Amino acid sequence: QIQEKQPFFLTDEERRTLISEGLPVPSGLPLTKVEERALKKVRRKIKNKISAQESRRKKKEYMETLEKRVETCSSENLELRKKLDSLENTNRNLIGQLQKLQALISPKVQRPVNARSTQTSTCLMVVVLCFAVFVGSWS
Repeated sequence: QIQEKQPFFLTDEERRTLISEGLPVPSGLPLTKVEERALKKVRRKIKNKISAQESRRKKKEYMETLEKRVETCSSENLELRKKLDSLENTNRNLIGQLQKLQALISPKVQRPVNARSTQTSTCLMVVVLCFAVFVGSWS
């Protein structure tokens, strides 16, 4: 009994790879051992090619994501530096104003202390005068 070969379909990619590798292109089923090995090798090559393309695509996508992140972080860093400069400038201005206010208030704060010591001295003089008058009236 002679087996008749049934039609066998290859993808365009499989056909091109078989031809470029110089391997026989099977015409129908059943496949010979040589044709089976060749077809298996070609299909593995095609899978590897697709896998490599996918890996390159994912790597490119990852790199683009990282580049966008670097750009975003750089922009945010610049904005934060500007804000820091502004806040440092405001802080310097406020310190200057505080020092001016302290210089204005400082002599005024010391006057009441001087007035208090003057008041104490006056009271002491009055007490001494009263004592002198009292002692003078005894003699």
